[in-house]
Amino acid sequence: MKQPVCSKISALALAVAGLACSVPVQATVFSGTLYYTNYNGGNNVNSVSYSYDDVANNAALGSANNIAALPGADGIIFAPNGNLLIGGAGTGFVYEVTTAGALVGSGASQGASYHLALDPSGNKVWTSNFGGALVDVPIAPLAAGTLHGLSGSDTGLTQVAFTPGGNVFYVNGSPNGFGNVGLLNMTTFATTRLYTSLLPAHGMIYDPYTSLITLFGDGAVGTIDATTGGGLKTRSGINCDFDQGAVDGQGHALIAGCNSITFIDYRSSGDITDPTNPTYIFGGFGAIDDVAPLTGLGSNPTPTGLPEPSTMLLAALGLLALGYLQRQRTPAR
Repeated sequence: MKQPVCSKISALALAVAGLACSVPVQATVFSGTLYYTNYNGGNNVNSVSYSYDDVANNAALGSANNIAALPGADGIIFAPNGNLLIGGAGTGFVYEVTTAGALVGSGASQGASYHLALDPSGNKVWTSNFGGALVDVPIAPLAAGTLHGLSGSDTGLTQVAFTPGGNVFYVNGSPNGFGNVGLLNMTTFATTRLYTSLLPAHGMIYDPYTSLITLFGDGAVGTIDATTGGGLKTRSGINCDFDQGAVDGQGHALIAGCNSITFIDYRSSGDITDPTNPTYIFGGFGAIDDVAPLTGLGSNPTPTGLPEPSTMLLAALGLLALGYLQRQRTPAR
């Protein structure tokens, strides 16, 4: 009978990695910075720190920090250079600002600009009016955008989401839910509707933790398969309203809406729609609009806050020990 690897490691290696063999590899504390916009003017680009302990199920937010005051602000993502891109709402522009608040430039969005999605090429950002045509705005530097008319099931949209498999999904819906959801052909700009008047359909993202498209709207969340668009699951009644949400790629979501930030921990269930997931609602975010992605396209390329996986250190030490064991097994040449 084979013995467990741990029992074979020499005393020296075991001293380094013994715990790694017996302790599950799991981060316990996740922290970072969430960037968000407000729709009421004034100080409308802001950030807030967050922290969550997966073991104690303890979520906390820091104090809001104002970054900039723009003529208008709605959608918010990061450009590949680390600056923020802001949909200027009714101003007709997409703005670029540094995280310190300096205005870098603007690009005409050929109409109102609300939600934003970074193109996989990293060379442009996609935006639209609510239920409007799709516009691609070049970045680095920002320049005037190009309007693309849509055909098919929906001739206007609100948000697009790119998947690693090459599919592009869209939402067509005004604030803050009951939108149409479908697939978009980025060559012909033809839409194929999959769902009509879906409750949790205003914001949309691809979640690498679940490999699903995740939807936010009207105080509800939902998921669909990122290849077929099938397998719809929803959960409603979480809060009084939702706009856009962000996921961290580790099984946590922070969602804007209803003058608050809602935090959902679905790390264990792997299902954001599971009603047993720990859920926290933080008030005091009056007129909050959208939040920037925390992972994937449009997320911060140089995040200041990262998971603090204290137990992952044990895993790394375990690998070192296994490497030591392998060297002990290799005959001398």
